[in-house]
Amino acid sequence: MTGSTPRRTAVRQAISSLLRLASGDARDAQTLVEAGSTRNAAALLRSAITRLIEATVASEQGYTGPAETHRIPEDNPLKARLLRLDTFPGLPPALRQGGRLAAPPSAQSLAAPLRDLSLILDQLRQHFGVDPEGDGPARTADPLRPPPEKPPSPPPPLKKPSPAASRRQEASDRLPRARPTARAATAPAPPAKRASPASKPVHQAAQPVGRSQQGLSSGTFWSLVDRWKLADVEALRLIGHKGGLTKKGTRPRFKLTEAEGEIVAAMRSLNETMDQLGLDSAQWLAAPLRPEPFRGATPVSVIRKRRLQGLREVGRYLTQMGLLQSLDET
Repeated sequence: MTGSTPRRTAVRQAISSLLRLASGDARDAQTLVEAGSTRNAAALLRSAITRLIEATVASEQGYTGPAETHRIPEDNPLKARLLRLDTFPGLPPALRQGGRLAAPPSAQSLAAPLRDLSLILDQLRQHFGVDPEGDGPARTADPLRPPPEKPPSPPPPLKKPSPAASRRQEASDRLPRARPTARAATAPAPPAKRASPASKPVHQAAQPVGRSQQGLSSGTFWSLVDRWKLADVEALRLIGHKGGLTKKGTRPRFKLTEAEGEIVAAMRSLNETMDQLGLDSAQWLAAPLRPEPFRGATPVSVIRKRRLQGLREVGRYLTQMGLLQSLDET
């Protein structure tokens, strides 16, 4: 756990400051790329990468030091991605041989490093608890580690029979067994009658009220609302439900329409993805992010604004994050 010593507090402050500097460099680099000034964008991108490595090294070593990736141990899940980013050359030579101006880097060559940088920056801010708009120290300076694997749950204990049941079984065992007798010949059972065309078909069980075709219900919806810490009225607007709260101000139980069911299914899928990545859903949804499609907005605000389309965009972003993590683990 993170201590409260002055030195540890200084490390937490250094981590938060380095991540804020990296965030500013990355934001300015993106602006310059969009403006066509890729030469200066490359220098800012290199600076942001250095800040990320410095912050990671500070958490690992307990003090700020040079941005050297060999100071990051192998059990840090971001090491492979930081090594890949560290290969970015940064500012190319400004002049060619003979004094002519060298060609600037292409915007395409900066796109992938900028995207990877933004993803790693978001993950580090989440882990260290850094407010990108604040100026205080990080919540923790503990190094990033993979989440521990959950141990398998033990099998349920076998139930012992009650004393009364044991006595009945013992008494049954002492009874004399009847001798087997010859089996009487039985007539073959008559063939089953085939149903005539006029026979009425057997109706299938009716679908329970309040549950959609995908197996979703308003209960599923309210469970997600609780996990995401959304306001009830806001959540109902998100799925397009027109009923509102009950007259008593409580949550209604209702059968999902096809459109509502599609949105709730997307919410559940997004929540499962966050669980797989080990994210706190409420905290992650409320944190501002820099990459597309957020551009400084929070994921939940993107979802509020674009509803189903926003859920899909946020889901694609998380899927991309998960793919990058899986590549690093292989």
